[in-house]
Amino acid sequence: MDSYNHTICMKLKLDEEDNKAVRALCAICYEKQKTCLKLELDLKKRQRKETAKDGALLEFLYYENKTLVGYLGVCNFGGNSVQISGMVHPDFRRKGIFRKLYLMAKEEWQRISKAEVLALCDHTSTSGIEFINSIGGEYGTSEYKMCLTKKALDGESIHKHENATIIKLKLATSEDVSEIENQTSIYFGKPQNEIDGEEVKVVNMDKEDLENSFIQQGNNFISYMALLKEEIIGKVHISIINKEGFIYGFGVLPVFRGKGYGRKILLATLDILKEKGADNIFLEVESQNKNAIGLYESCGFEEVSVMDYYVII
Repeated sequence: MDSYNHTICMKLKLDEEDNKAVRALCAICYEKQKTCLKLELDLKKRQRKETAKDGALLEFLYYENKTLVGYLGVCNFGGNSVQISGMVHPDFRRKGIFRKLYLMAKEEWQRISKAEVLALCDHTSTSGIEFINSIGGEYGTSEYKMCLTKKALDGESIHKHENATIIKLKLATSEDVSEIENQTSIYFGKPQNEIDGEEVKVVNMDKEDLENSFIQQGNNFISYMALLKEEIIGKVHISIINKEGFIYGFGVLPVFRGKGYGRKILLATLDILKEKGADNIFLEVESQNKNAIGLYESCGFEEVSVMDYYVII
């Protein structure tokens, strides 16, 4: 019979020690089984600074003898869905640990939100898919994680040779917040009523907090506006953490699409990340977005993992 001392706890946010423990557990899962996880720890940390309501940002941790062996995170980044993702140490599986975390989390998210629940799982994780099937999950869609190849990362910038001078990336300021939010609603379907609510909140923030929350937090989060002859035509966000660069929130306004501007914006973004010392550069894209995938591949990106999204019925 197993004899161990276990503790399960729920937190509204991870402290520094928790954060290190979750990242260490994530590294173990990848090292032993090459399981990729999308925990969004940095994005959740930033979102907590942007909003006073942390109700849809929950953390559940399972300790055995003071060692973290299980984790489940709940988050909502806008829209009408809540995302859950997590892991259990490979040596502690088949003990019902993740089910306990899931049931505890389910009770909390049902209390605070009626939103659709999406479970995230690595496409290659047999145990993860089995668990999701056992709780009635139905496959919804997939997302590719792509990485810039070493050849493209080390090669000379293509940007310089593609008449790139007509496209500029301008560091966003507090004056661009409304435009950023408007473009987010266009590209990712964020409900306008949520954006309106955020704009009301923004009015009550001082300028320094506004810029730190929405525009720039060192290299951890930087927003750029894409300009065509001084006219805003798109946006992009980047981050660099431990020399790993990430591109997200990238889009071109509909009226300017189909003219090659997206490629120029992306190449200019790559130049910035290289100049800032990124050793690896990543982005994510829905598997059904063939146009975007084609663009990324033409600029030197290749698929490194697939994340499946399941709707929990």
